[in-house]
Amino acid sequence: MFGALLLANMAQAQSPIFYFSVLNQRSATLTAQQWNPILAYVSKKANVDLKLKIAKTAPETTALTARGEAQFAYTNHLFTPDRVKLGWRVIARPDTDGIRGLIVVKQDSPIQKLAALEGQAVAFPSEEAFVGYKLTMNALLHKGVNVSALFAGNQEGAIGLLKSGKAAAAGVNEDVMEAFSKRESFNYRVLWVSESFNDLAIMANPNFVPESTIRAVQQAFVGMRNDAEGKRILAQVAALLKTDQSGGFVMASDPEYENYRRFHREKLLKD
Repeated sequence: MFGALLLANMAQAQSPIFYFSVLNQRSATLTAQQWNPILAYVSKKANVDLKLKIAKTAPETTALTARGEAQFAYTNHLFTPDRVKLGWRVIARPDTDGIRGLIVVKQDSPIQKLAALEGQAVAFPSEEAFVGYKLTMNALLHKGVNVSALFAGNQEGAIGLLKSGKAAAAGVNEDVMEAFSKRESFNYRVLWVSESFNDLAIMANPNFVPESTIRAVQQAFVGMRNDAEGKRILAQVAALLKTDQSGGFVMASDPEYENYRRFHREKLLKD
């Protein structure tokens, strides 16, 4: 028994270590509670050691990812023209209908249309947030509405500014908004909604990860929903976040994210 334990420990010690960055949508604590069980499962199935890596804010997490401090990522911030050149590749995504950006106000707000936000404080996650800021601010620019932007650092932080009354409206991810509303009993009303984009992608950087490891990690993510342990973890995460999305992950590829690249080419909003 001791010999078997020793061999198991040696095998674990020899597993390659890779860092997996997760885009800041929620607090660091909630992000860790969400992703650590998933990464532990994938690590075991793929025979690697995936370690969660996040910074204080979404822009900082994106920056460390772009610098190569993470080799895998859960993000939609790597589709800008300059970051596409870094070589990151989409390998999987959550099995959802996609994500949309919303501009929302409190349920009892007197504001009924975007034009009424002229000169008002509007909360956003960060200047990097794709659906929460880039889509929503771009929509305001198209309407000729000028607002005072407040950046909260992550999606739920922006919702918090709206909830506290520090902002008249917020630009947010639809799914994060819905989950927050259920968890915190916060009622809101939608002023604007974007077109649908595929959910955040699980991406790998083949410049730093062997192809065999990328395939193993991809298969582990995709296989979660067909495995008893994987399904249990996905259900626990869904319960934690107060969301119905426990369908796991599916294989995905770069062409499925072309509308992200097109938006970056055509947007009015300046980087």
